[in-house]
Amino acid sequence: MKWLQRTGLVIAGLLVFIVFFLVGASVTKTTPRLLVSLTGLKNWEYQTRQQSVIYYSDGKPMTEIGYKRTYSQDFPQFMQDAVVAVEDQRFYEHNGLDTRSIGRAIYKNIRAGKKAEGASTITQQTARTLFLTQEKTYTRKIKEVLLASALEEKFSKQAILNMYLNEIYMGRGCSGMACAANSYFGKDLWSLNRAEICMLVGMIQAPEHYSPDTNREGLKQRQEVVINVLSEQGVIGLDEARVLKQQAVYFRNYQPNQGPHPYLVSYLVWKLKDLVGAERLYQGGINIYTTIDRNMQNAAENAVVKQARSLGYQGITARDMALVSLDPHTGGIKALVGGVDFGRNQLNMAVLPRQPGSAIKPLYYAAAMNDGLITPDTILNNRPRDFGGYQPRNQQSSAPDQVSVREALVRSYNVASVEVLNQLGIERAFRSMEDLGITTLEEDDRNLALALGGLKRGISPLELANAYTVFPNNGYRAEHYLLERVETVEGRVLYQSKTKSVRVFSRGTIREMDNILRDVMKRGTGTVAAIAIPAGGKTGTTTDSRDLWFVGYTNDLVTAVWAGNSNGEPVKGYNAYGGRIAGPVWRNYMNTLYYSHVLEDKPSYQPVEEPSEPEEPLEEDLELEEEQPEEGTEPGDNEPDTGKDNDATTPSPSLPPEEPVSPAPPEPSPGDARIEVIDL
Repeated sequence: MKWLQRTGLVIAGLLVFIVFFLVGASVTKTTPRLLVSLTGLKNWEYQTRQQSVIYYSDGKPMTEIGYKRTYSQDFPQFMQDAVVAVEDQRFYEHNGLDTRSIGRAIYKNIRAGKKAEGASTITQQTARTLFLTQEKTYTRKIKEVLLASALEEKFSKQAILNMYLNEIYMGRGCSGMACAANSYFGKDLWSLNRAEICMLVGMIQAPEHYSPDTNREGLKQRQEVVINVLSEQGVIGLDEARVLKQQAVYFRNYQPNQGPHPYLVSYLVWKLKDLVGAERLYQGGINIYTTIDRNMQNAAENAVVKQARSLGYQGITARDMALVSLDPHTGGIKALVGGVDFGRNQLNMAVLPRQPGSAIKPLYYAAAMNDGLITPDTILNNRPRDFGGYQPRNQQSSAPDQVSVREALVRSYNVASVEVLNQLGIERAFRSMEDLGITTLEEDDRNLALALGGLKRGISPLELANAYTVFPNNGYRAEHYLLERVETVEGRVLYQSKTKSVRVFSRGTIREMDNILRDVMKRGTGTVAAIAIPAGGKTGTTTDSRDLWFVGYTNDLVTAVWAGNSNGEPVKGYNAYGGRIAGPVWRNYMNTLYYSHVLEDKPSYQPVEEPSEPEEPLEEDLELEEEQPEEGTEPGDNEPDTGKDNDATTPSPSLPPEEPVSPAPPEPSPGDARIEVIDL
């Protein structure tokens, strides 16, 4: 079998050589001038591309991503000689395609039974870096040959080499030798000694593999290979070669800069990959316009960090938090915070599913009301009982046996809520959740534990906030989005958002639900989060206080706040409930926006409702009694005991494989000299 495989490789290699020889001969001898026009290079002039720029919704720059460049008009002669000697010895002899090198490479690859040597010229690498991607296809290779021939026709060898040395990827997020010189040695090009130049030239083949940060021994060996090549080709003498090998080289420590809003930017980069491709993004020259409001984003991050610090002082062990704000009318993400400290934990909790607890209740209450099964005044059976093997309970021993729909949601009674879901039906609830944009439901969730947020995977803060947009948006859900527009620096549009809204509930349903959820803020479990302007919301707490929630909204904004630990550890400490932990984050965030005049809503007179009879105190009020409420239940949220029938299950702390944890540029393939871009 091996000889058959070897024979096949020989035949394939010969065919490839013949094809490229013919293409190269034709291109380099008969049609170069025509190719300059056909490839679009006739009116093209080289310009150093800047990093891709991300903008806030007001058009002001947020940050830059992609490879850094420092343009140099000229380069030390020794560097030029070394690069040509190592990367393309016949650079000054060929016309962009070196058929001799191609034949030699094919022969060596056939003998090795694998790709052992490449044959791209400096001109081909420059064409690939400037105009193509790194996909390994014959189509791309042919395009590369044509572009290389056009470059050779239009530009001098010196100009092509200059482009190459300004564009070649060198690791540490740098493109070009000038940027690399500063990053690795803290010097400009003209201050480099020959030993340092040999190091940089050696890194061209595979900058991430030969990085001094991870493989200094391998880089030293590669430097010696470069020195040997220079000696063999007569660029340097044997004596100088020995001196260069022994000369000490000192590298500058790499300290990557953490830009603003790291959780947001890493999520944005992940989204961009599906739109324009990583290579284009990292190569630069892209303008990215987002929906992010600068003031809201800063206020959100400050609110999260301050609350985390405050909880630490109180001995409450909620180390991670997330906050997502949406414009309910467009679905535009106005703020996204995925954690407290990106340096400590890169998991973006704003987009990872967690158990929602009682924060899920308004979603199926609205569905039942929309189907005409309940009204705010419908009386529900709140007596603990068996629902086909599922036995929820209310935390308060004095919870009434009968309660109205309004009071069941305001005080978050569990048994009455299960009664609502039981009337609605699991299948109908599933369809409604999907209409609300929930994408993480699974077959195992088709049971009544759904009523208390007991899901296999859970719901992310982003999707939960998006589901709540129906309440201030008259029953319509606008699909959430982050990118408004992506375009090149020349103004060519690569992506344009197309917002889409769907009606989920009727206006009448939303009017009733909005009234109830505003009551939650006035006299229910959400009183801690009350602010000066009209607002509605719902709290949520899961078993052992693993997930603590508050989701609130005004006419302007819907915001979900989650607190807990990304690894699923229970939150320890006094009053570890959603209303008391997540609620203040929402309140402080909204107050900052209100007093900064960011919100359009104005305070309105809200008459105090006098109850006709004394009401049972909320569990939040019971904290003053000697006996502490049972751990794992929220004041007024009435969570059940631990176990499979609990209000929630332990969330999985793992990060989905497609979710990036940092906006670092991708690693180029060994032997490829190119600039990569992050996908949009």
